[in-house]
Amino acid sequence: MKSRGAKKAWRKRHAIVFDKYPEYKRAASRAKEKQHRDYWSHFRGNFSPDTFRICEAISGNADPKIIPEEIFQADIEPSLNRIPEAHYLGNKSLYNRWFPKGIFPKDYLHNIDGELLDGNYSIVKPEKLKEFAAQFNYPVILKPNMDSWGGNDIQFVDNSDELVLKIKEKKNYIVQEKIQQHETQSRLHPPSLNTVRVYLYKSVTDNKTHIVNIAQRMGNGGALDNVASGGLISLVREDGRLHGYALDRYGHKFKTHPVTGLSFTQALPEFEAMKGLAVEVGARLFQLRVVGLDLCYDSSGTWRIIEINTKGHSIRFAQYPGYPFFGEFTDEVVEYCKTNHWTKSNG
Repeated sequence: MKSRGAKKAWRKRHAIVFDKYPEYKRAASRAKEKQHRDYWSHFRGNFSPDTFRICEAISGNADPKIIPEEIFQADIEPSLNRIPEAHYLGNKSLYNRWFPKGIFPKDYLHNIDGELLDGNYSIVKPEKLKEFAAQFNYPVILKPNMDSWGGNDIQFVDNSDELVLKIKEKKNYIVQEKIQQHETQSRLHPPSLNTVRVYLYKSVTDNKTHIVNIAQRMGNGGALDNVASGGLISLVREDGRLHGYALDRYGHKFKTHPVTGLSFTQALPEFEAMKGLAVEVGARLFQLRVVGLDLCYDSSGTWRIIEINTKGHSIRFAQYPGYPFFGEFTDEVVEYCKTNHWTKSNG
């Protein structure tokens, strides 16, 4: 059922891509498509070539180890992140409990299953909420503390009266500071917080945490940088510079930003510090072998982490430009998932 569901979902999404860009459906060379099919055939023999063809069309030279989207969703991700309880690590209301202050945004207010708590997790009485909210430094961010993919229900709030009104009927949310980003990142698209998605893989051979790919996300005429909200992504090379072009949700390629006109060649600031922070935090996310962190560079010149993504990973950020999501660790991941597939009771 999981396999059929994944196949159906990605067939629907790829149909949208092909409707927009019919040239993306063109087959790659017979030799490359055979390599691709032979490499992934252990998981199922009738998987769609759509993922590989889109990546080949966009990049011009995709690696045959590109992961078919439906196989990642149905086989790879659930085999690596096989313990459902571990996804609790994605609860935004607990970030500052698990990690030192200053890494994640400051918390003003939590609602956890209807219970109101302040930034120190002390109870806030409902009748005191308006008075308490008046003390926050506005504007603030109001978002679900779980499952806010694609910018789902993220709101910017300018004053306490507006905040009290917005949260009146909500449960399971967090109110956070609005981080001011550094001008070097702001110039990509000033209205949005332009975050960097870092994907981490905890090796099945030695449990060391590795960065497998990095992508710069940026807004495109809106307040959010999520591609689901119209934003763009540009893969980041190993030297810390953007890949040379950016892509939208369906793979349209931009050489310059359509709003700011900026070319996609700039280097990320303090690149090594950013990678170090990502690995430090990722290594402490136990029972998960693949996670995505969203980081921003704040106005003081410090890298901060906005969010931990534990599931539903966007592998196309790396793959549309032609690279396998797990890079040099692809063979290791495939062999592990073959023998430790989530459907095996002894996995």
